[in-house]
Amino acid sequence: MEKKRKLGLFGFLDLLANCAGLNLLFLLCSLPLITFGASLTSLYAGMRALAKREPCFIAFFKTFRKSFLRATVLWLILLPVNAATIFGTYSIWYYQPEGYLPKLILSLLFCVVFLAITTMVFLFYSRFEGTVVQLLRFGGTMFLSHPIRGLVITLGLWLPALILVFFPMTFLFFGMVWLFLYFAGIAFVSVWLINFPFIRFARDVLGMDVSSVSPPDEEKANP
Repeated sequence: MEKKRKLGLFGFLDLLANCAGLNLLFLLCSLPLITFGASLTSLYAGMRALAKREPCFIAFFKTFRKSFLRATVLWLILLPVNAATIFGTYSIWYYQPEGYLPKLILSLLFCVVFLAITTMVFLFYSRFEGTVVQLLRFGGTMFLSHPIRGLVITLGLWLPALILVFFPMTFLFFGMVWLFLYFAGIAFVSVWLINFPFIRFARDVLGMDVSSVSPPDEEKANP
């Protein structure tokens, strides 16, 4: 059996440089808000490639090109839903109408669920090809099947936005972290957390007998 090579100092520095590069690419490609879905999908694919010591930037750009149209459609479907639930939750919290607490809890629950499904859809798409309907269905299924993992991944991804809204000065304090490492690190943790569930999903639902699955241009979700 081939032994894994130790990372070493230069390997660690190279890993950090690649993470910083992927983080910057993700932020730059997300600047037009409409491209966020494709950018997030590509970040997950790039981090998977980096974890396997494959060319991560090639994986990022290849996935961005392949997934751009479908990921953009998915994002345009999910964005208004999330915006509506977030706005509704904020409105209930701000105005506090009579009997607002149960409404606030229910609205907050819907908000978290839709954000989690949104996150899982693009994480799913970074590994499997599929139609828009399939990706929405399977992303939702993955979250409902593994809610704790899904919530951890969701909280990690959207934490900077929450800090920006409620604690803007704190957000600025951690500016260099967001810029160079945070999102790549969260993507790596997300890929690691969901790896086994995805392998089992590929075997049990999609009928793929694999130990790992490939980017969207190589695996097709055709149950």
